[in-house]
Amino acid sequence: MKPFREHPPTREIIELPSLAKYIKDWGQPSDLGVVAIDQETNQPVGATWLRLFDAENAGYGFVDSSIPELSIALLPSFRGQGVGTALMTRLIDAAKEVGVPGISLSVNGRNPARHLYQRLGFETKHVNGDTVTMLKKLEQS
Repeated sequence: MKPFREHPPTREIIELPSLAKYIKDWGQPSDLGVVAIDQETNQPVGATWLRLFDAENAGYGFVDSSIPELSIALLPSFRGQGVGTALMTRLIDAAKEVGVPGISLSVNGRNPARHLYQRLGFETKHVNGDTVTMLKKLEQS
């Protein structure tokens, strides 16, 4: 088995129902996202987005049906440069602007991104083995 960063997921993996639900039919009224564009190439290098789920169709970081779950993707060559922090900060601000009460996410407890989430105010809500569900409550602006 090879690390994910060496072998990006195939289309078949992305189309699995457990993962496809994070992007399928994008543009629902409650969907919210931010994209990072490389200024030199004008190409997207990362994105972070929110999507609401209900208990019957819960995502990996599901807390409740009023709290959207965060997803983030960033090209490996742009990690560790503040791009993820900038994406997350902008998305959190946008969520506050539209009245989102909080944001949840799921992360492997050993993933270095967990420290970013903690720095941004996410707190551990639940631990199940290596999987950590985190929650950031939002104060409205």
